[in-house]
Amino acid sequence: MPRSVANPPNPWSKERTEWANDYIDTPPPLTKLEVFEETAKSILSENQSPDLSFRWSANPYRGCYHGCAYCYARPSHQYWGFGAGTDFDRKIIAKVNAPELLHEAFRAKGWRGEWLVLSGNTDCYQPLEASYRLTRKMLETCGLFRQPVGIITKSRIIRRDLDVLTQLAKHGRLKVTLSAAF
Repeated sequence: MPRSVANPPNPWSKERTEWANDYIDTPPPLTKLEVFEETAKSILSENQSPDLSFRWSANPYRGCYHGCAYCYARPSHQYWGFGAGTDFDRKIIAKVNAPELLHEAFRAKGWRGEWLVLSGNTDCYQPLEASYRLTRKMLETCGLFRQPVGIITKSRIIRRDLDVLTQLAKHGRLKVTLSAAF
């Protein structure tokens, strides 16, 4: 469903975009979903915050279609030249090589098998996951390496991967955090 364009100023950009209306009742234009495919250079993000219980996260997507108003990750989209408002939930980047990068990361000499969280920044089970299957492939990789993994999601799409999740849970390698909107 299209939404009206609304983005706060980007602190990393010198340019400012505002919708100037000749008439006060004229709404900004509507924007539809745009998907950008990216071949990422890396997949693991290290967190050093004492407020979070995990050190490593991996995000197969940038931006999130759920569009939660309370989302703390919105400002991260500005780093990529997008807005933190409707751009965050309508201009989504899919890291198409995320599963392969994760496999490489787990094979690296320095990897110690610490807990990994999918997705510390955006929902790894947002609607695009139904077709891209990046999260599923990343979970399969975690299973292959017996890698402990946590998931944060609000999506029902997680049910699709019950077979992979069940295998991870059998080995005590899974934590799932679900949020529910009421």
